[in-house]
Amino acid sequence: MRHWRKAGRIGVVAALASGLCGAADGADSARAADWVLRQGRLYVQGEWVFLKIGKPLRDFSREADCRTLAADLGKLRDKGYNAIELNCYWHHFDRDGDGRPEVSLQPLATLIDAIADAGMYPCLAVETYGVGGGQIPAGFWERFPDAVATNAEGKPVRDTEYGFNTAVPSLFHPGYLEASREFIRNLTRGIPHRRILHYETTVEPQFMGQQDLDYGDHARRAYAAWRVRNGLPGPEWPTSFPVAESFRRDPTWLRFRAESLADWVNGDAAAFRSVAGADAYIAVDYLETSGPEMSRRNGDSLRFLTALEDVNIIQVNWHWHLGSRAPHRAAYANVRAVMAKTGRDWAVSEHMTLNGSDYQPGEVEAMLRNALSSGTGYAWEFVNLAAASGDPFSLYQDDWSPKPLMAEVDGRWDEWLQQIRALPAPAAPR
Repeated sequence: MRHWRKAGRIGVVAALASGLCGAADGADSARAADWVLRQGRLYVQGEWVFLKIGKPLRDFSREADCRTLAADLGKLRDKGYNAIELNCYWHHFDRDGDGRPEVSLQPLATLIDAIADAGMYPCLAVETYGVGGGQIPAGFWERFPDAVATNAEGKPVRDTEYGFNTAVPSLFHPGYLEASREFIRNLTRGIPHRRILHYETTVEPQFMGQQDLDYGDHARRAYAAWRVRNGLPGPEWPTSFPVAESFRRDPTWLRFRAESLADWVNGDAAAFRSVAGADAYIAVDYLETSGPEMSRRNGDSLRFLTALEDVNIIQVNWHWHLGSRAPHRAAYANVRAVMAKTGRDWAVSEHMTLNGSDYQPGEVEAMLRNALSSGTGYAWEFVNLAAASGDPFSLYQDDWSPKPLMAEVDGRWDEWLQQIRALPAPAAPR
């Protein structure tokens, strides 16, 4: 079933604004009735809404950043955006790393209300890891210096892959898990969470692609308990560094890593839902290059996806092969295979469908067509949503005119909406 009514230049249903208001009054039943993810699509009061998500990368612990974005919401709505996702970095809000924000959450809460009142969906993401741009509050490391991950050489891990050189925590350290999830709970508790459409766990959850990890004491204990719990003999824990290739590539070890990575995501999802409610929608990034380094990143991609039991939306990356400069379908194919095997009704989207740095204007059409043909029916995500001519990651000039890359989207938005509307209705679940 596809029903569309156009509101201005935004390809959304006319019921969008009323759906938001109904969802924001704190009543779980109102939200559940208005917002439904079904067969990979979002339905608002029974009508399909495709999201054009803008993701601004700012410090939302700062009142000035929140106020500036709120002032620009009208411009963004006129460009067709019907959802704004706010990416909240743990270290911006919580300096000592105990999970309790020291700065007021009121400016962020006011911004979320402003987004919803403007007729757009607010979404919330967190950065609570040390890979790809996030970082752990300095105070956390003072309390838990042993929380840093250990690589196969026996050395503490820093994010050299993405160039940030931030310390990377072990996903098996109980102090890290409790503090980061306490931050998620307190952040969610301090905002109008019933107005949030979806919550996203930390960006591109992975170990790392250029280093093998984690081989610290907390990982060793977790691995031993996991073997007992699953009744698996598996390889014995290595007795010295560097860790042998035979252990690092052993299928049982890779299964442990994949399932542990998914457990981390599932635990973060549970932290959101402990405040936002059992019906809160959870999105997670899935990084898949189909390259030889994937066993280091995910352990085993299919096992990782299969173990993601508590999420609703899968945001794939890569959807464009950065080596061959061509559409990439491996991530979509793996997601579809797991959906078919498990019967899960995931919505599919992309992590950063488009950003200002990784793509060229001539690639946009093939990229977006690939997304639609691969099953994206939920949203496209555009990063960085900022008026910043000098920022190569930004998609807009200082006056909010689109850079050439984004002009391929904004300048043809009505045309893209026509193509989205023409997508075949999803098959009924079996």
